[in-house]
Amino acid sequence: MFTKVQDSIVVQLPRFNDERGFFEELYSLSKLPNFSCMQVNCSRSKKNVLRGMHIVPFAKLVHCVKGKIFDVVVDMRKDSETHLQWHGVELNEDNQLSLYIPHNCAHGFLALEESIVVYAQDGLYDPTTEYSVHYSSLGIEWPGTDFIVSEKDAKARTLYGQWQSLLLPSSR
Repeated sequence: MFTKVQDSIVVQLPRFNDERGFFEELYSLSKLPNFSCMQVNCSRSKKNVLRGMHIVPFAKLVHCVKGKIFDVVVDMRKDSETHLQWHGVELNEDNQLSLYIPHNCAHGFLALEESIVVYAQDGLYDPTTEYSVHYSSLGIEWPGTDFIVSEKDAKARTLYGQWQSLLLPSSR
């Protein structure tokens, strides 16, 4: 299912249930042929924790394995047809959805309850290539207002001013 952001999609992969529980496929080359996993990360967040908005030069595939999050992608690519548009989707442990975040797009999420999130990247994390933009400066309609954020995210630049010079191209 496509989102409002060019190249970003919501992916629903199969889950196989039986009396023991379930088996779920989190990534398949057949569903995302242009994505090759190089790093997998896991985060645990308390309710009302907002992580983001972070921009990196690689794509991510985000999945909530426990709890419930409001996951957001914002198109920061200055030559994209959907430049500065955002899309949010609820990912939870039951809906089998993942969100594909294209490279050079901002990504963040709000934990709607205590949550565990797993995400795969098609690049290796390097803090010198990451940018952050303040979560309140992108026009995102976050559910709620009382967020717990890191010092880094609280001090992130707003979209306007110096940050405009960091807008990134669509191509790698």
